[in-house]
Amino acid sequence: MIEHHPPVTAKPFSLPGRTRAVLAVVVATLLGSLLFLHSPWGHGDIDLYRGYARAFWLGPHAFHALPVEYPILSLVPFSLTLLPPLPDHVTVYALWMLLLLVAGLVLTARRESPRVAETCALYLALGGFGTVLGRFDLVPAAAVVGAWWATRDRRFPLAYALLAAGTLLKLYPLFLLPVVVIEHWRSLGGRGRSRPPRALLEGVALYAGGVAAGFALAWLLAPGSWLDPILYERARPLQVESVPASLLWLSGLVGFSVRPDHSFHSYNLTGALAGPLTVLSLLALVAGCLSIYWRQVRGRAGFGPALVACLLVVICTSRVLSPQYLIWVVPLLALLERGHRWRWLAVCALTTAIFPFGYELSALHGAGTPASYPEPFLALIAARNAVLVASTVGLLRSLSTVEPEPVSPVASAR
Repeated sequence: MIEHHPPVTAKPFSLPGRTRAVLAVVVATLLGSLLFLHSPWGHGDIDLYRGYARAFWLGPHAFHALPVEYPILSLVPFSLTLLPPLPDHVTVYALWMLLLLVAGLVLTARRESPRVAETCALYLALGGFGTVLGRFDLVPAAAVVGAWWATRDRRFPLAYALLAAGTLLKLYPLFLLPVVVIEHWRSLGGRGRSRPPRALLEGVALYAGGVAAGFALAWLLAPGSWLDPILYERARPLQVESVPASLLWLSGLVGFSVRPDHSFHSYNLTGALAGPLTVLSLLALVAGCLSIYWRQVRGRAGFGPALVACLLVVICTSRVLSPQYLIWVVPLLALLERGHRWRWLAVCALTTAIFPFGYELSALHGAGTPASYPEPFLALIAARNAVLVASTVGLLRSLSTVEPEPVSPVASAR
């Protein structure tokens, strides 16, 4: 007799009670940040996004007016300020970002673990109180997390496509491309091959073609400004929150000239050592990234640690360290699940102390554009940067003690 068994159905996924409670507290906290976003100090970036979206879709030069400081794909999240077309575009945009955040956390709980989702939520709420719902950095961060998952699943074409999308939203995923390429190369045999495998070349071509297509479209739409996002970043001075700017401030304490600068929609510092520090930070960026890539090639850095370490090097050596940059890396830190969680919580807490609260005090001190920044404000930034750099160095040192990692080959050349 043939026995008939009922079909096996997957058990529906449900969040544990503790995870639901953590997410509820995080959502409530971020909804509370709407009060800040509606203050005169809080919605400047959302207004900027809306201005770019209106200029592109509805302005006198419709379909030809591109953002000055962001690549062309940024127009997608910027357009959320117009949908639906309600008077309170600040709340509209913030709720879109909240929806993306909740969806991402639920997906993280399902793919990783509820604990990882809780950690990620805590990092973002604590470190991005004034930025998670008021900036668009969750979107490129989601693209990078998607590339992490795709790489881990050995779905490399998807990983390259997501990195290309992230680069066309904000340029920083460009530095992460070699990490994915090296992981792909190692999974296909690595040093045992005399030439790059075809699948690897196709993946790099997919990324390069996607980014080139985005910039080509920008050139067709606005021939005179398609390179503006790159030129804009190159022209910026040392933003006050950056690590080089903290070193510049410290140089002022020993007698070198340092003065504030207000340009490029940000607080900046200039001074006698600004040029040398800019050069040194660029050299540190190159050296740090190359070191990580080399360790990964030798098998002494796994894919996840290499990706996180590379991004932290980019953040620490950049001439600009806006508070929303923390959104790029904290989801990856949660995925990595390495130690020193309290250290990263300190970085998050200090970042929120700087923005919005430190900025508000500085604005009050100088009626919006202070002639000199309050010393406690600069000291707070320096303290945050010291913890950030120490945490990054600790992660880099941990890579140097890792034994060579065995390679997990792909099942098929996809």
